[in-house]
Amino acid sequence: MTKKDPVDELREELMAHPDLERFFTDKVGMSLKQYMAGYIIDNTEVEELVDELDLEHTRCCSECGSPMYEGYCIENGAEYYCSDECLHKHLTEEEYNALYDDGRGDSYWTSWLD
Repeated sequence: MTKKDPVDELREELMAHPDLERFFTDKVGMSLKQYMAGYIIDNTEVEELVDELDLEHTRCCSECGSPMYEGYCIENGAEYYCSDECLHKHLTEEEYNALYDDGRGDSYWTSWLD
């Protein structure tokens, strides 16, 4: 009979314990979901996170990779830019205005929080 690793045994017992989440929250000062969200944000590229979880209110800037909840949407979401600076690295003001087409085009500034 193979002996179990005591740490593996402890891990299994902790995971099955009904008070594990409460103990974690008391010990760490945040909920398990808050901790997990922070870990994911710190260890995942924003674009992968937004795409994988199909987040409703967050986009990823096509230039700098920053998360954004408002900004430029180019050609119905082919690209997103968080600022004039990022936009103008790819499109001139004239090119953007042609795509915007006085509000009739598929490129515009918007907020995804509304």
